[in-house]
Amino acid sequence: MQTTTKAQQFKVKGNEAFQSKNYLEAIQFYSQAIAEDNTESIFFSNRSNCYYQLRRYQEACNDATEALELDEKNIKAHMIAGQSICMLAKERQESSKIDTGIQRILKARTLCAGQKKSEYEKEIDEKIHKAKKLKWFIQQEEEKIKNQEIVQQLQDLVKSDVKLTQQEKQITLAQIDKYITNEKPKLEIPEYLQCHISKKLLIDPYTTEVGYSYEKALLFSKLHLNQDPYTKYMSHQISKPINPQIIYPNINLKQAASEFLAQNPWAYDYNPDQNYKDIEI
Repeated sequence: MQTTTKAQQFKVKGNEAFQSKNYLEAIQFYSQAIAEDNTESIFFSNRSNCYYQLRRYQEACNDATEALELDEKNIKAHMIAGQSICMLAKERQESSKIDTGIQRILKARTLCAGQKKSEYEKEIDEKIHKAKKLKWFIQQEEEKIKNQEIVQQLQDLVKSDVKLTQQEKQITLAQIDKYITNEKPKLEIPEYLQCHISKKLLIDPYTTEVGYSYEKALLFSKLHLNQDPYTKYMSHQISKPINPQIIYPNINLKQAASEFLAQNPWAYDYNPDQNYKDIEI
C-alpha cells in the first residue's frame, strides 16, 4: 500500500510539471512513479504524452503501447499511440502507416461513447480529420516522387538509345517534358460549403435568418450571442444585425459538407499554402 501511495505522489508531481509545460521534469516524476509501480497504465500514458509534446514520437508510441497492454480501455493511450504513429509516418513520408494511427484514434473515439466521456469527442474528431488530411498530402508527395522517377528513367533510356539520332532524342525528350509538372492540384471548396466569415469548410454549420451559414464556434465567438441577444455585429454582406433568436443548426448543409470532406480530406481547415510538413496532430 505504501509503494502505491508513493507512486501516486510522483504522479501528482508529474501532473504539476506537465501543466507547467516542464515536460522533461514531468518525465522524471512519471518514471519514478513507474519504478515504484509498473502496473498502472496511466503512469505510462502520462509519460507518453510528455514524450509526444517533445516530439519524441517513437518513445511516445512505446509508452502508449505499454499503457494499452496494462489497460486496453485507456483513451489517452489510444490517442497518443495513434498520433505518434501518424507523426512517425509523416517523418518517414509513409502514407500507408497513417491508417494504423487513424484506427488507434478511432478506438479512442469509440471508448469515449462507452465511458460517457463525450467532452473528448470533438478533440478526437479533429485529430482524425488532421490524420486523414496528412495522409492525403503525403500521398500527393509520393505520387509526385514516383512520377519524377518514371520520367527520369524514360529520359535515361532515350539518352542511351544508340538507334536514335540526336534530333530524334531532342524531340522525344521534349515530349516527355510535357508530362512533367510541379503544379499543385487545383483545390477548391464550393462556396455554399464555406463559412461566411472564415471561408473554410463548414463542419458544424449554423444558418441565420438571411440565409448565410457560419461555423458554429466562430459565429458564437464573433457575435457573443450568449451576452448580447441582439448583437450589433454586421457581416460585410448583411444589411441588418443578426437576430440570435433566428439561428439554427443546418443539418442538411452539415451532411453535404461531411460528404465533401470524406472525398476531399485536404479540405479540413484548408490553407492554400499548406503542405504535409505543416500538419500537426
